[in-house]
Amino acid sequence: MAVNFNGGSKLKAALNKLSQKVKDGGHVRVGYLEGAKYDDEKHTPVAQVAAWDEFGTPTAPPRPFMRDTIAKHSDQWGDGLGKALKATDYDVNRALAGVGSIIVGQIIDQIDEGSYQPNAPLTNLLKDRFPKGDYSTEDFLKAVHDLKNGADAPEGTPLNWSDRMRNSTAYEVKDGPDES
Repeated sequence: MAVNFNGGSKLKAALNKLSQKVKDGGHVRVGYLEGAKYDDEKHTPVAQVAAWDEFGTPTAPPRPFMRDTIAKHSDQWGDGLGKALKATDYDVNRALAGVGSIIVGQIIDQIDEGSYQPNAPLTNLLKDRFPKGDYSTEDFLKAVHDLKNGADAPEGTPLNWSDRMRNSTAYEVKDGPDES
């Protein structure tokens, strides 16, 4: 059975035009980028604090907000990118920026709405006394002492202290394939 196509040169020209638009590709990085830091003495990278929150530390349980975001939403990202490419006439950078913005929102929603192990009483006391997280070693030791002597504070929200991590969630579009 033979199949005939008409307009082959037009199809070829359209495909060539499309391939030129997406030939170099690109990628989007989402999360906590290199420049995001806390205003503490050490200028702690937000990515480091996010990793401590995600995987836990010897004194804090894991609160896997990034993995939860991926588990809940990653199956939608490919379709979203396809729709974004069509909507932007296959402008790779604009399409990736749109998807990156959506993923940032999903991460922030997970920080705000995720169900995680409550903060330790010491953390709640420090959050209550130092809403921006700007306490010294002396302040920390005083809070430990006060806690042992019956001080308490309202229960704080896990993953939210100064909002620095939440507000530092970002995306970055780069040309070409991801080299990391």
